[in-house]
Amino acid sequence: MTEAWRRVWADHPRATGTALVLLGALVASLVSLGNGFTLDDVLVIQVRERLHTLRDPLALLTTAYWQLPPDDTLWRPLGLASFALQWVIGDGAPVIFHATSIALYLAVSVAVLALARAVLPPVGALAAGLVFAVHPVHVESVGNIVGQLELWVALAVLLAGVLYVRGRRAGALSAATIAAIVACYALGLGMKEHAVLLPAFLILLEVTVLRDAPAMSPEMSPEMSPHARARVRMLFGLCATLALLWLAVRSGIVGGLAGDRPHVALKGLDAAERGWVMLALLPEVVRLLVWPVRLYADYSPQFVAMHPTPNGAHLPGALLLLALLVASAWAWRRDRALALGLLWVPLALALVANLLVPTGILLAERTLFLATVGVALVAGALVSRLQGVLSRRSPTWRTASVVAGASVIALGAAHSAERQHVWKDNETLMTSLVVDAPTNFRGHYWLGDDLLRRGRLLEGEQMMRRAMQLWPEHDGPPLGLALRYQERGMCEPALPLYQTALRLEPRKPTPYFGYASCLLTLGRLHEARQAAFGGLQTGRSAAAFRFLIVQADSALAATDSAASNNWWKRRRGLQ
Repeated sequence: MTEAWRRVWADHPRATGTALVLLGALVASLVSLGNGFTLDDVLVIQVRERLHTLRDPLALLTTAYWQLPPDDTLWRPLGLASFALQWVIGDGAPVIFHATSIALYLAVSVAVLALARAVLPPVGALAAGLVFAVHPVHVESVGNIVGQLELWVALAVLLAGVLYVRGRRAGALSAATIAAIVACYALGLGMKEHAVLLPAFLILLEVTVLRDAPAMSPEMSPEMSPHARARVRMLFGLCATLALLWLAVRSGIVGGLAGDRPHVALKGLDAAERGWVMLALLPEVVRLLVWPVRLYADYSPQFVAMHPTPNGAHLPGALLLLALLVASAWAWRRDRALALGLLWVPLALALVANLLVPTGILLAERTLFLATVGVALVAGALVSRLQGVLSRRSPTWRTASVVAGASVIALGAAHSAERQHVWKDNETLMTSLVVDAPTNFRGHYWLGDDLLRRGRLLEGEQMMRRAMQLWPEHDGPPLGLALRYQERGMCEPALPLYQTALRLEPRKPTPYFGYASCLLTLGRLHEARQAAFGGLQTGRSAAAFRFLIVQADSALAATDSAASNNWWKRRRGLQ
């Protein structure tokens, strides 16, 4: 560090630290500005006409997130409204969405720095901010447009945390602080479901870096005034009321309290079996949080192994879990900021770990975004402790440590920037997944479907067949290939694929409709009629299935010459 930089740091430490964090976040994310719509971006935003206008804002706030029956189980009203606003501003140009993601990422990085400054010494806080700003696991949340929802939730949680820490240390929480925290909670809940954990993060701050016991317990926290305690209780009461209201409205819109459609690999597993599956995946989660050198767009079978019953594959995860418990217990007594970081990680993963309820993912980098705040705080706490050790060493040691730390930050930023290219478009992303994870069925499925849509039939079919071999329990590949066959008038090879899809997912209307339509095209009228009636039982697209039934009935009446009492022909003098 030159003398000029030392003077700048000495004169303006907070401004310089903020600038460094912003620079790191910008380097890590700026490349995404050239990305387009990929994966869920296409279904949620690009082809969804309702999100291309602001003429009916109420519809945006009262519609399900996916609108892909029967999977209308998620409600993210502010997320959809924000996508619609960005579409209107940029007339559908993806650059507006990605610019918004970058701006949000910069804001979240600064919020992490602010929280770290509230609980750590200056050098440790800067280290935490930099580690977060360049963490490569954030690429999916920034490079994929729908990842904005992760950014919004993290921003809401962090702002609420900073406000809570500052308010508690100032004495009683002010009315303005309470209102701002509740507003952050409302924002987060409107963006994505795991924001419901925000009060739990505030409690975590309370029991680690603020006091030795929760403020709501007067017996264990007698130093708090009754007024201060009442304000804290008011805050949590308002948050609880808001959460209950959100659950009630959400249930009314999506028809229940269930989460997303479970990942196909979790289908039929109970809570204990899901727990074993996730314990076996824990080493991969830790790797992504601590050393994310290798990144993937999807983590599904057979790329990740499924272990729903106890065996030797669970030993590494069990040892890591034990290490976390031991480290947390040690930090609880010695370093509360370190304890905060260690406990933040499992709390952030609580709703996406498939333990309480099954979710639509086994593991995804975007769902680790909030957890990396804990990783950053742990890094900052360790740097703070290391600083004390290095202060007793020679200047050479201190210089070497600064160089090593700066190198790690630079490598993280470079790796993140390079990885952003993978999310440029669907073909780039899917091809990279097939190359990087050749045993992942979803990579072959996604790429196969994309190739078929673009008319590359042979390559697409090969990819789809490979996906079915890798994971035969997923209905997507056979259904996707059957639809592409039918589009080209190839109903004979489509029929067995539709039958496979119906066996795997009998509540979906799409395979019923395709199967019945193909049977109708092939003149198998009785079977077509039966399949259409089966589709009616799904409770979806009733008008379409009734139309197929009418078509089958009409064709039967006109062509069924085997019946001597064919009333249609007799009525028209044809018999």
